[in-house]
Amino acid sequence: MDCKYFSFCLMKKILFLSVNYPPLLTAGSSRASRIVSRLPELGWAPLVVAPADIAWDEEGKNRLLSESGEFTGIYRTGELVDAVAFGPERTAQLVQGMSAAAPTGSPLRMITGLLPGVNLVSGWEKQAASVADGVISRHDPVDAIYAQGPPAAPLLLALELSKKHALPVLFDLVAPLETPSASGSRQSDAAQIEERILTSGHTIITPTRALKEYFLKKYFGKATHDDISIIPDFCEEAFAPKASGKHFSAGSPRVTVLMEHASGKELKLFFSALGRYMKLAGSFSLLPSVQVLGGDDREITKYTRKNIPDASVSVVRRLSGEDELESIRQCDLFGVVAGREGHAPFTVPERAVDALCMRKPLFFVGPEGPAARLAVDAGGFWAPLEDVEGVAQVLGSAFESIRNSPEKFSGGGMPEKLSASQSLNDLSKTLAYLLPI
Repeated sequence: MDCKYFSFCLMKKILFLSVNYPPLLTAGSSRASRIVSRLPELGWAPLVVAPADIAWDEEGKNRLLSESGEFTGIYRTGELVDAVAFGPERTAQLVQGMSAAAPTGSPLRMITGLLPGVNLVSGWEKQAASVADGVISRHDPVDAIYAQGPPAAPLLLALELSKKHALPVLFDLVAPLETPSASGSRQSDAAQIEERILTSGHTIITPTRALKEYFLKKYFGKATHDDISIIPDFCEEAFAPKASGKHFSAGSPRVTVLMEHASGKELKLFFSALGRYMKLAGSFSLLPSVQVLGGDDREITKYTRKNIPDASVSVVRRLSGEDELESIRQCDLFGVVAGREGHAPFTVPERAVDALCMRKPLFFVGPEGPAARLAVDAGGFWAPLEDVEGVAQVLGSAFESIRNSPEKFSGGGMPEKLSASQSLNDLSKTLAYLLPI
């Protein structure tokens, strides 16, 4: 191979398998991209097998097409998606890992051979094996494989490639594969794959202690403490307190709320609690301006009209990670509403980490778990979603905290605890164990 890519040929090479890699906004997306961006400083060159990319405008389309002929270390499993032609609603479905129908007569119908719908996850699953084989052939030798799940496809592909090429694997499990919402054969398949990964003998990392303890309890006698390492999500340099600055509104407080797997019933509970707080606050306080990220916009509109008809509420489709980060930068208070059918008992939403890195006050409404503990430890607020009165009180406390002492929120030292240095140090040690002495 022609070694012309800086010090690339002097580095150890790791094949990076992640369906969640941007432009997707699924769980693990931010984590995957941040790990990739920091691997070179640990002496590893990532070779990323990623889903198809999205161009947001003509300028972005031309830039991405020109970059495709250069070496970036990222290999896409589908043709570039034109977001303008696709439309915001369909594009939002794509980045959330769902299927979307391409516009009638559009060449986008040919992406990855999926007719009539397009799904970036399915496209990855169809093309990843051939793309990975090509990467290994081109960059021989590859020293190791990183595979992130769920979903299961990258994990299974990693096992196959490991056996074929005698390569060690680092499995990054960001949530359980077996979920309460799955049923029938899907649930059985997920359980079998999860056990296969946990008992494979390969190295495993998770982002939270709660998830590690879940796996150890579930596979007691089959997986041990030393089999699983905790590598928490971490702040980007740009999110450091000095870089982000503090931005507090002079008028009504601006609140950004992320909806994480919240069902219609759970949305109803939250907006009922929000309505209760606003009714109690009445004319004695400026009512907040609320921006909702994700969730069913029709359901949210229905419940806001019923519970808070006079409030300023906007529902924003989840389209771009950069746009979401900007929303957090501009808000006075950040919140997460997490449903029970998601992974809240084991994980921390990546956007909650981002908010704390920017020293934004945080509230969490959802099941007890690492996200709830993180919010409280950071000096924020938590209440279970089913406790409407408790949620109303939490919202009141959160809003009062930013009105009374907007400049005093310190994040409970969380930005420092979430700094990249410790996570990268632990990751470097874990990667070192993969290679033979």
